Amino acid sequence: MTTLAARDKMESDEIKIERREEQRVSVRVGVTMTSESNFYVGLTDNISEGGLFLATYDLLPVGRTIELEFRLPDDDEPIAVVAEVRWHRQVAVAHSDAPAGFGVQFVKMDKADKERLQKFVDRREPLFFPEF
Repeated sequence: MTTLAARDKMESDEIKIERREEQRVSVRVGVTMTSESNFYVGLTDNISEGGLFLATYDLLPVGRTIELEFRLPDDDEPIAVVAEVRWHRQVAVAHSDAPAGFGVQFVKMDKADKERLQKFVDRREPLFFPEF
């Protein structure tokens, strides 16, 4: 039997999934991050044309603007973006391989970098397949 709170959470999760505009693809690349007072080098697990997930235990506040730089596989030129922290994933739950970290939405990106990222995402298999 599903509790009311559990059902509400499932409905909330479904809304999040439906609101995602770009498909995510799996990729593990190094990311450098700078903010007002921090410099960080970390990894991303997935990326889309609109943002990425940064695996880290150093969670920045939602709404914080940061500068990111990363290189896509087989591409020597870095992509630099300004991004906003949109959500957190706390320390991984027992029996889960999902890392702690946060998701960011790209808010400013050079047109050439955006085109390179679009081509990369288009060539990769999506992380989640749409349901028909």
